[in-house]
Amino acid sequence: MGKEKTLTELAQESREYADLRIDELKLKVTKGLSTGLGQTLAYLLIIVVLTVVLGLLALALIQWLNGLLGTPWGTLIVAGVFLVALLVLWSLRQRLFKDLFVKLFIDVFYDTDPDE
Repeated sequence: MGKEKTLTELAQESREYADLRIDELKLKVTKGLSTGLGQTLAYLLIIVVLTVVLGLLALALIQWLNGLLGTPWGTLIVAGVFLVALLVLWSLRQRLFKDLFVKLFIDVFYDTDPDE
């Protein structure tokens, strides 16, 4: 009878341990998803603000160059600058974007914080 009680207690403790491990996994996934989503939304907000600021600066530069040159060459100059910037970003897209997000998600999901 004592042996049955011990096996029953062991089975109960095993179920509790499994439940605790599942709860821990759920918490880690929730933490990882919320951190990853928060950082992704922060990057998105920064990109939106930079887009608006660059657009307004481009319009101001176009108006200034067109007034200075007296022709619509300012528009072509600013478009050329943006085309060069686009080509640079396109050529560096792998290093700039993919590697950035891979590192972000590795840090989030594999818990590389040494203080924990």
